[in-house]
Amino acid sequence: MAGKLSYERYLWFHSRLKSGRYPKLFDLSEKFEISQRQASREIEFMRLFFDAPIEYSSEETGYFYSDDKFELPGIWASEEEIVTLIIAKRLAQTIPHKRRKKRFDTFIKKFLSDTGIDISTLEKKISIKNIRFYKVDPAVFEIVVLGLSTDMKVKIHYSSPYKDAPGMRIVSPLHLLLYMGNWHLFAYCDEKKEIRDFVLSRISDSEITDIRIPEKLKKKDLRKKVYENYGIFLEGEKKEVILKFTSETSKVAKEQIWFLNQVVEEADNGEITIKFPVSDFREVLKDILALGPGVEVISPPELREMVIDTISNMSTLYKI
Repeated sequence: MAGKLSYERYLWFHSRLKSGRYPKLFDLSEKFEISQRQASREIEFMRLFFDAPIEYSSEETGYFYSDDKFELPGIWASEEEIVTLIIAKRLAQTIPHKRRKKRFDTFIKKFLSDTGIDISTLEKKISIKNIRFYKVDPAVFEIVVLGLSTDMKVKIHYSSPYKDAPGMRIVSPLHLLLYMGNWHLFAYCDEKKEIRDFVLSRISDSEITDIRIPEKLKKKDLRKKVYENYGIFLEGEKKEVILKFTSETSKVAKEQIWFLNQVVEEADNGEITIKFPVSDFREVLKDILALGPGVEVISPPELREMVIDTISNMSTLYKI
């Protein structure tokens, strides 16, 4: 925020220099309620950082530009905004479309060209590593985004994990989510008459149609549902899950956010319990099993039974 405030001073002082008003230190300090020493530093900064040709006129007792063609850089960003852009550029690498990634890279370079930041050097020090991510056909990604942006239905050939041959579907794209290395399209399926989750890596072919998405569907706020539900599952009755962590794993558990509105309770012996709502147990079951004996399901009973059954099946597999 401080950087933006300073730039307001530069713009104000610059406009008076350009108009030949011979602004003084007093003018700058009075306008922005800063000391004359601070005002002097701001002018010196303009000289050093922007190469501003600012000179002092004894005759006019004020400042002027020795080159009236000089202009301040058109873009200004704070350090925080610059770092955010570079992280966004890294995140953009997850987009399975080379042309879009290249355009985004070009935009960022143009944006930062006047800041003095060496983006190529900084990029080498920030990494994003996807593990077990899924390949998506760039052409499919392009059509899906086009459908989302134009509110048009899309024809897809989708391979269900439960069927061998892909089937043709007409869907209304409503929301796109990158989750755990996989792109998910939440769309209304004309065949099933409900909103379904289509994994983009399972779409072998796609094309945009000339059929508009109904207004009723366009009003559905799926983004809100994404954040209101645990994991990737958006539908189903919510039930409270209560997990108890041992004292050995409680420190790690407290560092993690299982759910945005979770409730954490700490016992005197170092154990903690975490409570949060879940509408589908399939995903939370995997997360629980990943922690092994460090966590116990207290509630609900059906989730506890699922953990017991899974452990039993694993012991049979490994002949324990």
